[in-house]
Amino acid sequence: MPTITMMKSKKIDGSLKKKVFDMLTKITEDDTTPGLHVEPVKNAVDPRVRTARVDINHRAILFKETVEDDTHYIYVGTWPHDDAYVEASRKRLQVNPINGVLEVLNEAPLPPEPKTSPESPFTPPKEGTPKSPGNPEPPTAPAFVNPIGSAGHTVKSLYDELGLDRRVTSAALAARSEAELDAAAEDAPAWQQDALLGLRAGMSVDDIKDELQLGTVPEEERNLSEGERFKKSFDQPATKMQFTYVGEDAEALKDIIENSSFDAWRTFLHPSQQRYVDKHWKGPFRLSGGAGTGKTVVVLHRARALARANPEARVVVTTYTNGLADSLDAQLRLLDPDLPRAAHLGGPGVYVRGIDSLGAQVVKAASPAELTSAGLAVLGSSDVRLQNRTDGREQWDEALTVTTHALDPALANPTFLRDEYEAIVLANSITTKAEYLKISRAGRGTALSRARRVDVWNVVEAFRTICRRQVTASFAEVDALAAAILNSRIGPGIADHVVVDEAQDFNAGHWLLLRAAAAPGQDDLFIAEDSHQRIYGQRIPLSRFGIKIVGRSRRLTLNYRTTAENLHYAVGILSGDSYLDIEDLSESTTDYRSLRSGPVPVVKHGKSFADELDAAAEAIKRWRGASEKATIGILSRSKYQASRIVEGLNEHGIRSRTSATTASKNSNDQQIPLVMTMHGAKGMEFSHVILIGVGANSIPQASILNSLADAERQDMLQRERSLLYVAASRARDELLVTYSGDPSEFLK
Repeated sequence: MPTITMMKSKKIDGSLKKKVFDMLTKITEDDTTPGLHVEPVKNAVDPRVRTARVDINHRAILFKETVEDDTHYIYVGTWPHDDAYVEASRKRLQVNPINGVLEVLNEAPLPPEPKTSPESPFTPPKEGTPKSPGNPEPPTAPAFVNPIGSAGHTVKSLYDELGLDRRVTSAALAARSEAELDAAAEDAPAWQQDALLGLRAGMSVDDIKDELQLGTVPEEERNLSEGERFKKSFDQPATKMQFTYVGEDAEALKDIIENSSFDAWRTFLHPSQQRYVDKHWKGPFRLSGGAGTGKTVVVLHRARALARANPEARVVVTTYTNGLADSLDAQLRLLDPDLPRAAHLGGPGVYVRGIDSLGAQVVKAASPAELTSAGLAVLGSSDVRLQNRTDGREQWDEALTVTTHALDPALANPTFLRDEYEAIVLANSITTKAEYLKISRAGRGTALSRARRVDVWNVVEAFRTICRRQVTASFAEVDALAAAILNSRIGPGIADHVVVDEAQDFNAGHWLLLRAAAAPGQDDLFIAEDSHQRIYGQRIPLSRFGIKIVGRSRRLTLNYRTTAENLHYAVGILSGDSYLDIEDLSESTTDYRSLRSGPVPVVKHGKSFADELDAAAEAIKRWRGASEKATIGILSRSKYQASRIVEGLNEHGIRSRTSATTASKNSNDQQIPLVMTMHGAKGMEFSHVILIGVGANSIPQASILNSLADAERQDMLQRERSLLYVAASRARDELLVTYSGDPSEFLK
């Protein structure tokens, strides 16, 4: 019976999904069935190409390959009847002779060669070179320098070293604008598009080979039969980013078609992602990358791979909030409905919860003796009775009121005290004044004299007393207690593997808990984070918690979410500051790149907030008129602004919603604009985004900066800058930014 491979392609129209499934199912049963009309195409560049009837108006394009005497079909896509024949006639399936990657090429006459020989490095036009009269450049525009040619690459070198199609590279080297470079790669196979994008970004050939995991076909394999080479091509990571083998599995075929996932993260992983899913490390590993680079995708596939490799393994997946954890859990169920699931924390299978929820569960399940011991070790008290948890702000305010101290306003501040408590006191299990006076405060920024340390400690003691009286503890305290409980036990912790997403916002209590959750060893901790998206916690180097990742840290740089224009704008917001990662090393954004292009983000200035709402309403109506499937996110700095936006849009006749959970997947509610805060939008994405109220008085918020010491103020400013970056990077296709009055300093 014939088998099927699906190629990554455009999504199947909803009305055709069942028809495509029926057609492919019938092919696996008997490809000679008359009603299928599986037919070769006249004058096609590849004699193996076929078209098959989907319905009277549509035909599918497939390649028929023979592998070890068995018939195999590669489904390429479905087109309108006449278009299908045109497309099929120019498509050619091949195993790349240089690197062994399976690819479908679109054959066309070679474009004109560059004026310089393609065997020689491209030379950009000299100053004063006449421009084409049919396409003159504005007199003020800088001369375009082709980044691929100017780096010394040639058609021959790019074919010999990478296997890039000569037609594609010839067009790329001849390009005289960014638009022409985009057009050159438009019809290229996915891996070739990625390679060209890397070349444009200044990556070396070796770096591109490493990212795409491209090798060279061994000499002994060059004489293999076509079918044998086809079979071996599926060992190549770059093949798997565009093709997935289905075989005769009707359920797998249906799942791919019904969910349109053959162009999505569930089915195809980029080689740079796949390597971090599969690889094993002798200790903690950190994966960083900007917004939209696919860290969460890797987290999900990594958890799945660990559980599949050993169904008895205890795999804990965690993240910063319960909301984000719920999203991970839903996506994991979508990725693999049959994945082994743990019935409880510490049981075999995958267990998904927010990090604070994990800490609370450990404390709740602890014995009285364990609680007493942990209380003495963490809080200096055996009285650990917890009825609830708190963010601590009210308790810090009260502690400052009831304590006699000489702290100036910058230190007598709940934000400073909370950060000091978590980063120094809890992180080092300090329970006495003597211990606090001796401990190093390296990295805290704000210096404290001995007298001021005494004052701070007195406030800390008052805070702890108040919490005991209220039968509560801060979230960080509960996590630190949980870590102490786990460390006191003999055994391998509550997990064999912990996979973490959004780790940049974790505090000291979280890191203590993570280190205690899994015993040090192979694949114990997998940490995904982006220091540029830190909008909550303070940055604390992992080495302080016994989490050593030196030499086990990598970065993703290819953006899958947003257009190059939106990416450039969002990254530009970060340019006014320098960032350190959780290894205390400088974090760069210079090599982030996107495969997609689109409109340049629009920034509109209004005289009033009403003007901003007018601009937003006009954009929403235009976007919805252009596409019924547009998903629109409207983000503000505060809840107060969000409520004004909802009211204002309503006055414009635009219905909006304020919760992502209010939309039914089976209704048009998904297309109702969603109004939320920038903080709330973390982890989400929309086709279109409007950032409203990005003025000098809104972001950064003056109220949260008042009375902070210089070091804390700079850290808070960086978090506010990161918040705007997070918000801007939620947009896939189009971004509108509005403000009234003076613009935010982050827009300048």
